[in-house]
Amino acid sequence: MVTSESTLRSEPDYTFDFCGGQLAIDFTNTVGSRGGAPEEHLRTFGDLVAWAEARGILPRAGAARLRRAAAGRPAAARAALGRALELREALYRVIEAAAATGRPAPADLAIVNAQVRETFSRMRLSGRRTRSVSENCEHAPRLELTTEDAGTEYVADPILTPVVRAAVELLTSADIARVRTCADLSCAWLFLDTTRSRTRRWCDMKSCGNRSKVRRFRGAR
Repeated sequence: MVTSESTLRSEPDYTFDFCGGQLAIDFTNTVGSRGGAPEEHLRTFGDLVAWAEARGILPRAGAARLRRAAAGRPAAARAALGRALELREALYRVIEAAAATGRPAPADLAIVNAQVRETFSRMRLSGRRTRSVSENCEHAPRLELTTEDAGTEYVADPILTPVVRAAVELLTSADIARVRTCADLSCAWLFLDTTRSRTRRWCDMKSCGNRSKVRRFRGAR
C-alpha cells in the first residue's frame, strides 16, 4: 500500500471518544481539554480517516480508498484536513451558541453554511442499491439520498458529508435544546443530554465526573 505522512496517524494508540451522542457533536469533540490546554487529535488526514472509520461513517474499504487518494495527492489531503478543522471549530461554536442563546455568530454560520451549500448541491435522490433481507419489502424505502463523486479535489467528502447532514438535522430540530457543555470547564466538550430529567452534567462520568469528585474531595480536606 502506498503511504505518505498525510495518511498516517499522529497518535496510533489514541482511542477516539464518542460520548457526545451525536455525529456532529462527536466531530467537534476531537480536541481534548478544549477549555484548558487544547490537545489536537486530528493532526493529519490519516487521523481524520481513522476517526471516521472508528465512528462508523467509513467502512474499512472506504477508509483504505481515502488513504490511497491522500497518498496520491498529499497537497489535496492537507487542504482537506484544513477545511475539516475550520468546519469543526465553527461548528462547535455554532452548536454551543444555538443551544445556549439561539444566536450563533454570523462569521461562524458563514463557514458552516458554505459547507452546507457545497454538500447539498451534490446530493441526489436515487434508487436504493441494496436492501436488507430483514426489511419489510412493502414498507422499505425505495429511494436514498446519495452524494455525487466530486473527485479527489474533495477528498474528505465521504467524511464531511455525513457530519454536515448530522449538524443540519441537529440544528434544525428540538434536540438542540438538549445539547450541554461539560461541567468540567477544562474539558468543554459538548454532548446530547438524553436523560429524562435533563440533568446530565458531564460528557463522561468516568473521566470528567470523577476528576471533579477528586477536586472536591481534595478541596474539602
